[in-house]
Amino acid sequence: MGIKDIRRNYILERAIKLFCTKPMAEVKIKDVAEACNIGEATFYRYFYKRSSLIVACALKLSEMMCELFADDPEGRGFDRLSRFYYRFYEVFGDHKDYYRFLSEFDAYCLSEEIDIPEAYSDNLDVFKERFVAAYKAGIEDGSVKKVWDLDLFYYSTTHAMLSVCKKLATESHIVRQDDFTDKRQEVRLMIDIILNSLKND
Repeated sequence: MGIKDIRRNYILERAIKLFCTKPMAEVKIKDVAEACNIGEATFYRYFYKRSSLIVACALKLSEMMCELFADDPEGRGFDRLSRFYYRFYEVFGDHKDYYRFLSEFDAYCLSEEIDIPEAYSDNLDVFKERFVAAYKAGIEDGSVKKVWDLDLFYYSTTHAMLSVCKKLATESHIVRQDDFTDKRQEVRLMIDIILNSLKND
């Protein structure tokens, strides 16, 4: 890794910290440059505009999430699937701001008509590969029930998990009903519902 890559990664790390502590709209190039102790002109040597920085941050976060969702091949297939889905819960507890950033990133890409790099989609494919490997192991060892459409099940459940996590990470208390439950337990309940539909008793 060359000096330019090291500096670029440093800017990315600092920018991610800013985006995870403030709403995306409030983080300006000036803020990132100040956090990195560099001038704005220096910043533009590494990122030609704000949108390129935001996309790079999203890509870096997706790589970090891939690491957090790393598959442990030990145990039965159902145990591996449980660990896979419970990663959503763990990330929500430890890195809730990741989900808030993802929610804002989705809205930003739609409003600004941003082209998402293929590498971002490639990282999302890694999650599916890990799910499928665990599912197949569960079918083989008898710990998992067969689902009628694996693609539909995977995308429906992961979209549901992401949607719940992003919603709960983003929204503040608006109506009194928002205080009725613990947000982490809402995430956990969703996971339990999914796992109960997979477990072969």
